[in-house]
Amino acid sequence: MRAAIGLMIFLVAVSLEAQAPPSFREGVIAFEKKDWAAAETAMRAAIAGNPKETEGTVSISGSWFETYVPHYFLARALAKQGKCQEALVEFAESERQGVTPAIGDFARHLETRDGCRKGAKGETKPPREIGVVEVPFGSEAPPPKSNPVEPKPPVPEPKPPVAGPKPSTTTPGPKPAPISRETRNRLSAAVTAYLAGRYADATRILDGSAFAEPAAAAEAALFRAAARDALYRIGGMTDNALAREIESDLRAYRRLRPDGRPDPRVFPPHFIALAGVQ
Repeated sequence: MRAAIGLMIFLVAVSLEAQAPPSFREGVIAFEKKDWAAAETAMRAAIAGNPKETEGTVSISGSWFETYVPHYFLARALAKQGKCQEALVEFAESERQGVTPAIGDFARHLETRDGCRKGAKGETKPPREIGVVEVPFGSEAPPPKSNPVEPKPPVPEPKPPVAGPKPSTTTPGPKPAPISRETRNRLSAAVTAYLAGRYADATRILDGSAFAEPAAAAEAALFRAAARDALYRIGGMTDNALAREIESDLRAYRRLRPDGRPDPRVFPPHFIALAGVQ
């Protein structure tokens, strides 16, 4: 029960697990790995299953959540491959649906069309990016300064109330506090570093002050253990002190998330076996 409450604290938006096709998760992971062709295929499948973008979030792995915007991810995957003509169509559709323009980090890419704004007449090579890594959680960036203000729609006249079931007499408990932006951004930076193979950076980011939220602390322990395990293997598996730190991190993860399971799409099989969470 304690682990379930911790997980609920970590959810910052409405989950869309029932409406989001599994291919959306696969596409996001492929996008983070810069496998643009796989991301394109998966996002096309997601759109076929549910083309409506929404502000709700989908669990990608553990505490990694993404807004359900398959047209946006497809547009960027196409742009990265130089398929600007198709990318512009998907960018326009995502913009029309209205979710991505309201989110600062997404709005920046809508504005630039990832270099495809001037490539509508044919296929062009995408702009070369050096040292760019996508952030899974997405740090909140300020929205563009010049967004036109759309006129407000007319307010419909109130309808008479419809009789419904009697309200419950049970007093609801306090709502769980949302995770802090600082914690969200710190985890985001660590996950990005881990996915990019910068294991020392991921360890350093997560080695600072402890996380107050139980779910955040569990995910931090898991990714820290995975990063240290990678460093241990790269170093020839001779550092006994590092091996003890890995086991300490995994003990913390098992204690905080006894029912947790490392995602096989993110972590290698040997590490999942090492975690040993039943």
